[in-house]
Amino acid sequence: MQITPHKNKIYRASLTAGLVALTSSLSMADTPTVANLSGDAVSGSTIYIVDPASVTTPKELLVTSDTSQLINALGGDINFAGGNVELYAASDGASLADFANAQHVELALNFGNGQQVTLSSLNGQDWFNTASNSYNTTFGADNLANQWFNDYVDELNTFPTLAPYTADRESLFNSFRDNGGFQQQSDPNISYVEADGSEVRVGLGGFIDIKPRVTSLIANSTGLPEALVNGLIPDGIQSSEVVLIDGVASYGFNAVSSGVVLDDGVDSYNATYEVSQPVPEPSSAMLVLLGAGAITLRRKR
Repeated sequence: MQITPHKNKIYRASLTAGLVALTSSLSMADTPTVANLSGDAVSGSTIYIVDPASVTTPKELLVTSDTSQLINALGGDINFAGGNVELYAASDGASLADFANAQHVELALNFGNGQQVTLSSLNGQDWFNTASNSYNTTFGADNLANQWFNDYVDELNTFPTLAPYTADRESLFNSFRDNGGFQQQSDPNISYVEADGSEVRVGLGGFIDIKPRVTSLIANSTGLPEALVNGLIPDGIQSSEVVLIDGVASYGFNAVSSGVVLDDGVDSYNATYEVSQPVPEPSSAMLVLLGAGAITLRRKR
């Protein structure tokens, strides 16, 4: 699956003027009625559901291999995640070479209103393919990796105390790439999916504060001790993983509490990042096929 990069720095699928009139006639969002996983049997997926015995706040998650729990794991919303489904669970351990052509792990969803959507993990081709269809892992290339990374650093720079450490973007990019940063961004945890005819909304499980990851990135890039860097940068930095929604990269930088947590020592999935993608109504799909307009990439803030 190949992403065609665009030079604008906004990433959420947006349909051009020919599709603006295709608005929803539904009064409320639909949730998936059928969910199917496919993809790499080794990298695979992980399903997290709320532990029925949990009496804590937030609720504790547990892992299940029971794929009949897919709909249950996706049954949350912006107020309470309720679980999540991780796509490409082994991505963090993949080398950059193996990551280049890793098989996508996909979650195909059907809704009661007839809509369908496919959510997917990413691989190196998605990140590093350029507009000219070359594979380029360097800083400054015209591809999703550079577009996302510049958005990421722009977000870090909203914290004034970080600016002295993010000025050398090339060094940051190289450090991020060489320490598995893009692999870590490529295994989205899907907490919920909602469709209302004109839009699909996806909740991504993540961290309410990614300061530890930013600390490691800056320390690796600058050579400063992590303990020193940790004391210099603020709390409350937020950034989601990236998901392909029908082939379009979507991510966000604003999180809310998920109401759940995994007891793994770092409180994974304690946040939800909602991203969305405008889509036509099912009855209008043929109009899209007839050339109603191009698709651009937009970022969800």
